[in-house]
Amino acid sequence: MLAIRTAGRTTVAAAALLLVAACGEKAIDWNAPENFVLREKSSKVDDKVKLEYVSLVDATAKAVYDALADVEHFPDFIPGVDNVQLLSVSGDTRTVQIAQRVIGRQSNAKVEWTFHPDQLRIEFKTLVSNLSNNDGTYEITASPDGKRCIVHSTFLVAEPAGSAAPIGVLASGTREAFLAAARGVKARATGAKK
Repeated sequence: MLAIRTAGRTTVAAAALLLVAACGEKAIDWNAPENFVLREKSSKVDDKVKLEYVSLVDATAKAVYDALADVEHFPDFIPGVDNVQLLSVSGDTRTVQIAQRVIGRQSNAKVEWTFHPDQLRIEFKTLVSNLSNNDGTYEITASPDGKRCIVHSTFLVAEPAGSAAPIGVLASGTREAFLAAARGVKARATGAKK
């Protein structure tokens, strides 16, 4: 019986390792120190740049989701976001006008946010922007003990028509804005001061 149990556990463990390897990602070490850029990937997609970040955050998945979903209050806790105006609400979708400093310039964009609270997933799409078009998602996964979480952030960065900033500069600015936002969201999720 012990041999069968051990063989079963070995088979399950091997299957889990194969699944992780097939997905191209390493298993998460939930005991590792907090790291907003635990993993980072950049790739070219047509005339756009796709940026992916995996963050290990010392806050609960629900608290991080709630902070990211609090779009109207981003100026209160995300550095660089100067103003957010709610334009419309339809079900789980909100459209806002957002003013944010990116690469030393004021960016004004109309952005549509779609919330999936049951999946801890948020999608956003730039409808109009004077500096960069930035679409993407946030997907949040709780740690086994529920005290920490992984946030997988994906950004698809493109130059809008008439933009004077090269795509590489916009991608770099997106990374800087991501790091500032990650710190602000973590602070909001844990109740720390900005």
